[in-house]
Amino acid sequence: MAGVYLHIPKTGGTALGNAFKVSRKLRPFDVAGHHGLNITNVKGQVFFSIRDPLNRFCSGYWERYTNPMRRIANKSAPAMFKGSGYKPFNNVEKYVFDLYPTPNDLLTALRKKSYPQSRYDLSDTDLNLLLAPLIAWVGDVKMLKQHEDRIGAVFNLSNLTSIMKSTYDIDMPKDPFLKRSRDQFPTLDQSYEVSEENTKWFMSHFRKTDYEVVDYIKQQSYYIDS
Repeated sequence: MAGVYLHIPKTGGTALGNAFKVSRKLRPFDVAGHHGLNITNVKGQVFFSIRDPLNRFCSGYWERYTNPMRRIANKSAPAMFKGSGYKPFNNVEKYVFDLYPTPNDLLTALRKKSYPQSRYDLSDTDLNLLLAPLIAWVGDVKMLKQHEDRIGAVFNLSNLTSIMKSTYDIDMPKDPFLKRSRDQFPTLDQSYEVSEENTKWFMSHFRKTDYEVVDYIKQQSYYIDS
């Protein structure tokens, strides 16, 4: 095994895993089988992808929001592509999606500190995992530097399909289910629109360290943009 691709939620891990299942080419690395592996507890080379943190937050929100539909699609999927992690909503998640029907609505509540965390604790939910910051897997810039010698490559998620083809001759899946793409549900308005106030707060406070890490990585030689 040449290394491990950290399965940071909403950064292409499922799509890559599905691509490797059908490819006859030598795998350049293995995709971590769960979200618990991070840059500190993986031995050998580490690979992962990055995307705009706010975009990733919105993607994580809609990933969990569409879980009931994804569970149905998963049941009819070929055995080799059946996924896990389709647990029904718990009471906290039901509350969140009823009261905050878009990522922007949830961010507004978090920014204004009006979200009733003591009553509806997000920490013990699948939604919380999907919304967790990038630094939960790679640490802040200081920690990242301590493990930098083991980073094989970091990819720009937006160009992952072309990167995998040009660098490793691996074809990424086109099917929305296999890509875990929001295109799987085209009739559902999965808005990524976030207010200016929420965007500023998200970037300067809520996920400030994530943006510092992303900006740092983009300046490094191991970052593959396209």
